[in-house]
Amino acid sequence: MATATQKHRSSLNLTKYDANHDYVTHFNSTHNKSVPWFVEDPMVPWPARNLLEKYSRIPPEDVEKVVLDFRNRAWEDFPYPCIGSFEFLEFELSTRRIYHRLLTRLISEDTTFLDIGCCLGHDIRKLIFDGVSPENIAGVELRKGYINLGFDLFRDRDTPAGKIFHQGDVLDPATCKPWCSLLGRFDIVNLGLIVHVFNWEEQITLFEKAIDCLENGKLGTMIIGCMAGTVDGTVENWMGKKVPAHNVDSFKELIQVVEGKTGTRWRVEAEQDSHMSHFEAKYRWVGPKVRRLVWEMTRIG
Repeated sequence: MATATQKHRSSLNLTKYDANHDYVTHFNSTHNKSVPWFVEDPMVPWPARNLLEKYSRIPPEDVEKVVLDFRNRAWEDFPYPCIGSFEFLEFELSTRRIYHRLLTRLISEDTTFLDIGCCLGHDIRKLIFDGVSPENIAGVELRKGYINLGFDLFRDRDTPAGKIFHQGDVLDPATCKPWCSLLGRFDIVNLGLIVHVFNWEEQITLFEKAIDCLENGKLGTMIIGCMAGTVDGTVENWMGKKVPAHNVDSFKELIQVVEGKTGTRWRVEAEQDSHMSHFEAKYRWVGPKVRRLVWEMTRIG
């Protein structure tokens, strides 16, 4: 009998975002500024400007130059869309419907929050800027370079925020020194724009590890997140490997497998936007079928 994983694989079509562009080659060609996700104009949106001026204390007249110089320096090590397109200025978490409910819980209900794959920690800084105590937040990031770059941009290494970021591979906890301190601690785990870089088996493992970080057996705990998906829920070629770019139906299939492997049950609310980003002009290169998939999962058993 075919497993759920085998059924999932056989039901998906292998495609690329755009047959006219070899994006995998571009991703592997570091420092190539001709790629479509290298944007010249920083286009600093007001929420980012407000935070950089008031939280990071960057003089208003210097914001654009600081951001542009920072991006160009970060590009030398991380030539990816999140850097080239200034995605770190979008504060993606704050654009989701859940954000104001999340703030209420984190500020008034002493709720704890973990951001897995936090990149520069920009969403975490927005939470702190909006009133959440750093004591209730933690971030985990695979690449130490991203964490250090976040300190450089947000200028808070020597503040309480400087103690809440951890480096490690959540898919391989043996390499993540703080992993034991993160287990069973949190009410909400965020997986923001990272699921789409993993293959099917890795996605299952990622959700298993996220569940491990939630308070043991506590109903009402949540896993929230978003990812680059496609209208058809196809498998895409991403940085040299084939990864599921989910739609709502295929994402729910994934979570059904996770439920079976973990013995947990979840209420899944997922929706696919009509675009990849609110800054849609920067993302035309991804193709017409790519959409942001956003979800909220609440534990019910």
